[in-house]
Amino acid sequence: MKRIIKNLFLLIVIVVAAKFLFTVFGKDFSTVHSEKVILGDWTQQGIETLMEQAALKDGPAAKIEFLSEKFLGTPYAGNTLGGASGEAEQLTLDLSGVDCFTYIDYVESLRLSQSFEEFKEKLVKTRYKDGAVRWENRKHFFSDWVNGDHKNARDVTREVGGDATAAVTKELNRKTDGSSWLPGLATVKRDVSYVPSEKLSPPALQEIKTGDYLGIYSDKDGLDVSHTGIAVKKDGVVYLRHASTVHEKVLDEELAAYMKNKPGLLVYRVK
Repeated sequence: MKRIIKNLFLLIVIVVAAKFLFTVFGKDFSTVHSEKVILGDWTQQGIETLMEQAALKDGPAAKIEFLSEKFLGTPYAGNTLGGASGEAEQLTLDLSGVDCFTYIDYVESLRLSQSFEEFKEKLVKTRYKDGAVRWENRKHFFSDWVNGDHKNARDVTREVGGDATAAVTKELNRKTDGSSWLPGLATVKRDVSYVPSEKLSPPALQEIKTGDYLGIYSDKDGLDVSHTGIAVKKDGVVYLRHASTVHEKVLDEELAAYMKNKPGLLVYRVK
């Protein structure tokens, strides 16, 4: 009996100590992860100054436009996140080069932050489901941004396309032959709405707002989009601001011209 009481006492001490550590340090030790931070031409102070300047902008759209502009000319760099099923996941923050998805990750996370440490915290919430830094929890698909309990944005594709909007049910991650685009990741059945490119009329384009996150619809089985970027309006013309594999850097291209040989467009908007 004494041994049982002693063990119970030790258990209580451990629980109390864990709660104390969580309260003092603000950490959930079940979510501790390693980090890889590469700032490129940036400095931590420069990033914090950037966030201070962004905070003065009026509304999410203006902040996104301002922050995304600072990445113009940044080199394209693919597969900076790496990782695979069963491997320990690192939180990667690499500003030396971006791909189309890490670019929007960084812009959105910066928009929500006021310090460098908060930037990393928001990046976790933007990039991972449930804020858990695991490859399996990574938001691998653009439509993950508008699904689940922790959405990054809302789907306004139908508001843009109106009756011209198309919808298809996809089994994300499942190729035509039944294999996976990302081995080890579960297949997800999901309805995806998009505006067919031939239906992107001038009135439809004008429904797109600066700061909207854009996805280029993919007609391949198992994929929702093939590319992502940010909408920016200049003199009434909508541009796609994106990390381009063709031009190997972040730049602006007129959206209407860019979409001519693409299947369609998804439009997401932050609150």
